[in-house]
Amino acid sequence: MAPTDYQQSKTPGVYVTELDAFPPSIVGVQTSVPAFIGYTEKAETSGKSMFMQPIKISSLADFEAIFGTGFKPQFDIVAIDDPTAISNGDYCFQVQSADRHQYYDLIQTSFSEFNLYNSMRLFYANGGDNCYVVSVGDYTAQNSSPEGVIIDPKALAEGLDLIADQVGPTMLVVPDSVLLTNNGIDQKPWVSDGFQDVVRQMSKQCADLQDRVAILDVYGTQSVTEQNLTDVIDNFKTNVGSEFLNYGMAYFPFLDSTITQANEIDYTTISKQSIDTLITVLSNENTQLYGNTPRQLQVQNYIDAIDTTERTDNQAVTHLNQNLTAALPLLLDIEKMILHEINQLPACGAMAGVYTSVDNTKGVWNAPANITLNSVANPTFKLNNEQQGDLNVPLDGKAVNAIREFTGRGSVVWGARTLDGNSNDWRYIQVRRTLIYVEQSIKTALDPFVFAANDAKTWATVTSMVSNFLQGLWSQGGLMGATAAEAFTVECGLGSTMTGQDILDGYMIVQVTLQMIRPAEFIELTFKQKMEGTA
Repeated sequence: MAPTDYQQSKTPGVYVTELDAFPPSIVGVQTSVPAFIGYTEKAETSGKSMFMQPIKISSLADFEAIFGTGFKPQFDIVAIDDPTAISNGDYCFQVQSADRHQYYDLIQTSFSEFNLYNSMRLFYANGGDNCYVVSVGDYTAQNSSPEGVIIDPKALAEGLDLIADQVGPTMLVVPDSVLLTNNGIDQKPWVSDGFQDVVRQMSKQCADLQDRVAILDVYGTQSVTEQNLTDVIDNFKTNVGSEFLNYGMAYFPFLDSTITQANEIDYTTISKQSIDTLITVLSNENTQLYGNTPRQLQVQNYIDAIDTTERTDNQAVTHLNQNLTAALPLLLDIEKMILHEINQLPACGAMAGVYTSVDNTKGVWNAPANITLNSVANPTFKLNNEQQGDLNVPLDGKAVNAIREFTGRGSVVWGARTLDGNSNDWRYIQVRRTLIYVEQSIKTALDPFVFAANDAKTWATVTSMVSNFLQGLWSQGGLMGATAAEAFTVECGLGSTMTGQDILDGYMIVQVTLQMIRPAEFIELTFKQKMEGTA
């Protein structure tokens, strides 16, 4: 009952009127909701296609139920004469034939590779929670490339357009972007026009909507060496452009993960066209190990069964693979090489999990750094202090955060900068993301006041509401200052934030000033010796 309703009462009696003691409150928006975009095995629920639709999930089980599992790449076994001449020496092996050593190379067929599923596994292994997924196609998607199945930048761009209309995501993650082909540009494997288009679209969307950030990986990291490190990093900086840098966070290098387990790999990862070569290789190994013995005959029967066992019979394949790897160490070595190749992943999925974990346990105002990654054996490239210095504080300001391996700690996130490293305002990730949290929380809370009277009563209500929200943020440690007055100020009123013309034009202007928390990125210890007998 309103305060003046008693004047309208017709019946004698006692009337109770309840008045609000507190102004409307602000509930902070969620900060840790990534949107993953890429290719999946399927996309359906209840028989209905879910391709090119943002779907919210809360667990890996949800993902697998709707989108399926990972892509199983195929590898060719190719005989080579000079093992020192190939670039991927880690995937070269030798077999003793009758009269000489024969070398072979493992080569992944065409461009058939997808990162999204395993990146989702890394996300949940590192603290992931709710997220959105947009599947832009399945593993059989074709385009005009003569190589067959490759990542299509137009499909990724369409997925980004779709997620732009979705309220809720606070991070953009596109693990398949680093698989975009380089179009043969100068034969440099770290150059890709498609990747450039995708990452710039991600950054622009973040800046336009002002409610999300982009987690990026350095294109060409798969091919990085000590010699071309500078070229790879410089080209990435060219890819990201010079606009909207404070909404982008980049990480280097990729990760040697342990997401895919050994029991997920078997001889069927060898392509059908290389099966005869595999049988020859294993037969030679069998002869070298067992000679003309009953065991040799038994193992040869296993080898011959490779060509007759139906690949779709998972139980039979698993049983045969166990017998083969137990008898022939070479096959186990080949499968370990394939496992190592499959487990090399971009860092964006793991970092989305780290952001989520830090937000949920410490608060968005804490740096997502100095954290050991789960399900990661080591970074694919070992950086030293000098190399990281060039990444962290470059002259052009486009900082790239390092993931480094430290003795006793594993793979540690060792950087917390946005791409806008020369900006005193937006240099640090937690500053950018905390401002997004504050802005979006206050913006959402002010929506009911859009058509409210632009008068002193409304100004006082809004000022009190925003101040209470920021008081809570400060008390949690989200703002710097010995007192709340030092941490923030909120003003709204005629003569302070608005002129009479502003009010006539329908503007209510709320001015918020914040003292943000920045990390102690460089800690200096100063030691001084005290001389005996001196004061």
